[in-house]
Amino acid sequence: MNSLSFTQEKNQVVVRGLLDRDHVGAAWQSRQDWLSGSGDVSVDLQGVEKVDSAGLAMLIQVKAELLQQGRELALHNVNTQLRQFAEVSGVTELLSLS
Repeated sequence: MNSLSFTQEKNQVVVRGLLDRDHVGAAWQSRQDWLSGSGDVSVDLQGVEKVDSAGLAMLIQVKAELLQQGRELALHNVNTQLRQFAEVSGVTELLSLS
């Protein structure tokens, strides 16, 4: 079983598990399942247990794809680990985490 899941619940995508290099590949391949549709995308990260630079890179790529479509990415319940990676990487503003 993949220990990273993206599920549509109400008007947002809920992420649970390990947002790390061992798991983002499969999530990236299946991103159209949870990014399809139109309008902005709201992502709840409260269920993320661990994140690394690969997880951060995936979120940046998702934001870039959505921007190309004229859509926005909103991240909610961002944990300290992800905030710190974003800060060190200089992408806090890009991901609207400030």
